[in-house]
Amino acid sequence: MSREIAELAREARLLAIRSRRQAGELFAGAYASAFRGGGMEFEESRPYVPGDDVRSLDWNATARTGEPHVKRFREERDRSVVVVVDTSASMAFASGVRSKAETAARAAALLVAAAGHAGDKVGLVAFDDTVHTEVRPRRGPAHTWAALRTAAATGQSPRGATHAGPALERALHLASRRAVLFLVSDFRDASFLGGPLAAACDRHDVVAVAIEDPRERSLPAAGTLRVRDPEQPGSSFVLATGSARVRALYAAAAAVRRRALARRLRAAGADLLHLSSDEDPLRALSRFFRARAAHTRRAA
Repeated sequence: MSREIAELAREARLLAIRSRRQAGELFAGAYASAFRGGGMEFEESRPYVPGDDVRSLDWNATARTGEPHVKRFREERDRSVVVVVDTSASMAFASGVRSKAETAARAAALLVAAAGHAGDKVGLVAFDDTVHTEVRPRRGPAHTWAALRTAAATGQSPRGATHAGPALERALHLASRRAVLFLVSDFRDASFLGGPLAAACDRHDVVAVAIEDPRERSLPAAGTLRVRDPEQPGSSFVLATGSARVRALYAAAAAVRRRALARRLRAAGADLLHLSSDEDPLRALSRFFRARAAHTRRAA
C-alpha cells in the first residue's frame, strides 16, 4: 500500500470514528424524531392518569379491572435508510479547505451513523457514471461500522461523469419496503429528476442533500480565469472576474439554477437541504433534523 493510499485510509477511519461519536452525541435524537419508524406496536396497558388522551383508552382492560386504563404503544423502527453518494469528477472541486466530495463523504458518514444509532437498517450506494460501491441495508453495530467506514471513504478519489439514474434505481431495489433515501450530490446530472425521482418519492421518503461550493454561487474579483468542466475533457472557457457585470451575471445564473433545482426536486416530492462545502455538515444536518422534527410534530 503506497503512503498516499495509507494516508487516505487513515483519514477515512478518523472521519468514521469522529462521525460515529458526533452523531450519537449531538443529533441522533433529532434524526429519530425527524424520521419516524415504520409503525407503532402495542407495549402495555396502564392505569389512566389525568391528561392522558381518552382516545387511547383500553376498553378491555377497563372492563376487566373496573378502572380506566390506556394503551401504551412504542415506535416500531423497522426502517431502512439508503444513502446515495455522488463521487463523480465534479465533486472534486474545492475553493477552500474542503472539496464537495469531502463534504459529501462527511455528510454521508454522519447520516449512516445517525441511522445506525437509531436502530435503522443502513445501506449505501456510491456512483459516478456507474454504481461502483454498494452496501445492502442491515442493522447492528458491526454492519453500521462497516457502512460508516465505506461512507467516509467515498470522498477520496472523485472521478468520472455523473449519471445518477442507475444509482437511484439500485437504491430502489435495495429498499424493498418504505424507506428513507438520502441523495447526496451536486446534482449536475438532471436526467433523473423527472420520472425516476418521482417514482422514488411515491414509494419512499426522499431527501436531496445538494452539495455546493461557495464559488459556484458567486465569484471573487480575481482577474481572468480559465474554467474547465472536469466531466467533459477539452471543455473550457474564460471568465473575466474583474468585471462587476460578469460577476453579477454569474451570480444570477447560479441563483436561477439553484431555484430550478429546488423547484424540480420539490415538485417530485423530495425534501431539500443545501449543504455548502465551507460549512460543517454536522451543524447543517442538525438544523435540518430539528426543523423537520418540529414540522412532523405539528403535522401529527
